[in-house]
Amino acid sequence: MKLVKGISVLSAAILLAACGSDDDNDSDNNNNGTTVPATYTFESQVIAGESSVSYGGQVARNALINELKALIGSPLLTSELGSNDSVEEAVLEKLNLIYKVGTSTPDGQTYNLTSQNAYTLAVEETPVGISVAEGSLLQAGYGDLSSDKNLQGKMAGIDNPLAMGEFVGWDIAADSDNAKPDALVQSWFAAIAEQAADPEHQGKVYVSATGLDYQQLIQKFLLGSVAYSQTANDYLKATKGLLKQNSAGDKDGSKPYTSLEHQWDEGFGYFGAARDFNNYSDAQLKAQKDNDTNGDGQIDLTAEYTFSMAQYANKRDASIAGWDTSKKIMDAYLKGRQIIVDNYGTDPVADQGYHDALEDQAEIIIDTWEEIFAANVIHYINATLEDMAAMGTDAYDFNLHAKHWGELKGFALSLQFNPIAEIDLAELKQLHGLVGQAPVLQGGDVEAYQQALVQARDLLVDVYDFDGDVTQW
Repeated sequence: MKLVKGISVLSAAILLAACGSDDDNDSDNNNNGTTVPATYTFESQVIAGESSVSYGGQVARNALINELKALIGSPLLTSELGSNDSVEEAVLEKLNLIYKVGTSTPDGQTYNLTSQNAYTLAVEETPVGISVAEGSLLQAGYGDLSSDKNLQGKMAGIDNPLAMGEFVGWDIAADSDNAKPDALVQSWFAAIAEQAADPEHQGKVYVSATGLDYQQLIQKFLLGSVAYSQTANDYLKATKGLLKQNSAGDKDGSKPYTSLEHQWDEGFGYFGAARDFNNYSDAQLKAQKDNDTNGDGQIDLTAEYTFSMAQYANKRDASIAGWDTSKKIMDAYLKGRQIIVDNYGTDPVADQGYHDALEDQAEIIIDTWEEIFAANVIHYINATLEDMAAMGTDAYDFNLHAKHWGELKGFALSLQFNPIAEIDLAELKQLHGLVGQAPVLQGGDVEAYQQALVQARDLLVDVYDFDGDVTQW
């Protein structure tokens, strides 16, 4: 299990350096002389006395994903129309103010989240919608986060080509496969807006009568199509991010970090772990996402908060016997970053020298992240099967059924954004063929769909060589 709160930083560093990852592969676990720190803290090799860690843009995008989920579930989504003529127009404007605009100004737009409230459309800064348990939030508004950041611009297919060459899992019209992930998000936004404007729509505005929970679908899909895609297909990609220079300050030379350090940091930022992530148990992180590490009474989102993807790693570790994927990923991030520091002054060369060692750590991160997605698919298959078993009884909850299926499908869609994926294209198509594009509700062929979900679960067990009783995940 992860190191628990209360272990000193020095002790944690000694333990981490001695033990490394929990993986059984000796070549991955042997630190080969690399002294791995306990926390994601690295001094600049370029400018003495400064930190070389920087991933503010990724923190901003994690906050935007969180904000979009919060807005979709807020009663304010359908109120305060601003200058719009209809609820439908206002809802679309609000959703895209977070997704398409963020803290940027696309297409010459004169306002963004730093000057307009996404919940009310009032001319005021949007507050960052994250609640913390300790003190207050340092970045209270979007003006306190990185500027010129949105989600759409980093969407798979827009910022980089689709990892598998085509889009899998949802039939959506678009000019090209690369345009489909963005088009899918916009189609879900349109569905929410249409339901919000429909006086005959029953229940939650983001849940369709066919059992599609757009809030869950959107959040989980963005964790894959933005955060994971950027990490696996860009920043930690062996032939791209891991070949950046490591001998001078980034950009014009003025930055306190090298280009390679920054690429690795940005990949870490998308995982969303606090810098002292390993110092807390899964149970602690599940109960509390923030920890005021420096004792200043404020929570710094760039260092002291754990975002959704790392939280899901914790959740599966807590529910699956013998799993510690969150520590495995964190250890690899720490070791990889230290390898970069230790080789400052030498630029990486593909498949030579320290590039090989760095690629090993990147593969641990990317592969384990993929397995977390797969484990979550299994977890929500199990939950959906339980929901279906309750159909026709007082215990049945339609909204819970829709929620579980949305999480299942969103995580399944996210599996396709890894260029070195364990699951291949044919297997992925088979998986989505079994899962479909909507849950089967009462009145449908429930038994056949239950069998299909069991087959989907078995497929994932075979692809990822999962052990144990996966029906209990």
